Amino acid sequence: MLDETLFMEARLFRLFRDRMNLSAKEANRIFESYGIWLFIENCYDSLHLEGDDAAFEEIKTKLTREGATA
Repeated sequence: MLDETLFMEARLFRLFRDRMNLSAKEANRIFESYGIWLFIENCYDSLHLEGDDAAFEEIKTKLTREGATA
């Protein structure tokens, strides 16, 4: 399961970085500051059923709720 989670984290990180037009450093700062890495790990079972686009929307929703700005 660990490999699948890591692959999902990598895909979602790249998707987030590209769609939000951020550098890897900026995107990682956001992921670390708002617990997105842990969110993906903890929610893997449901996120992987939704597909990457839906998981990306879940991440954006979480960030919006927490007042994050990119």
